[in-house]
Amino acid sequence: MSTYEEMLADEKVFGEADWDQSTVVGLGEALKKYGLQKQLGIAIAIFFKEQRIYQVGLPGTTSNNDEWIDRKYRTVDMTKHSSLALRIKVDELGLQEEEFGFKSGHLAICGGGYPLYSKGELVGMAIVSGLPHKEDHQVIVDVLAEYRKEMKW
Repeated sequence: MSTYEEMLADEKVFGEADWDQSTVVGLGEALKKYGLQKQLGIAIAIFFKEQRIYQVGLPGTTSNNDEWIDRKYRTVDMTKHSSLALRIKVDELGLQEEEFGFKSGHLAICGGGYPLYSKGELVGMAIVSGLPHKEDHQVIVDVLAEYRKEMKW
């Protein structure tokens, strides 16, 4: 697994682009296409400037995935980094979730929430829920890598 610093460096590589409402919706569609091709039971949500502008639940998902989407959103919003980065940081520090000074049950201290930056500012998020948490994260990274090539970023 990556270190916390490596995770933050990866976020700059994959998450930084000239994001706007159209391109983040395009990312959502790319995630949906990938999920359908691989027959993944995932729910996908895309946020742009604090607004949920795209969401779909592929076959095999439930309202439980919606709850995880909300938790992953709050995690990325709070930390300004991926939800997996928080998991890595917690592990590196040897913390237990109950030691936090906030309600960790409102957060997702696991993978699947990914920040989207434009000019160094958090402008959006891609969220995936339904697979083991590291796989949720990897789906986003894999699709971001392909989408960036398609967009010539």
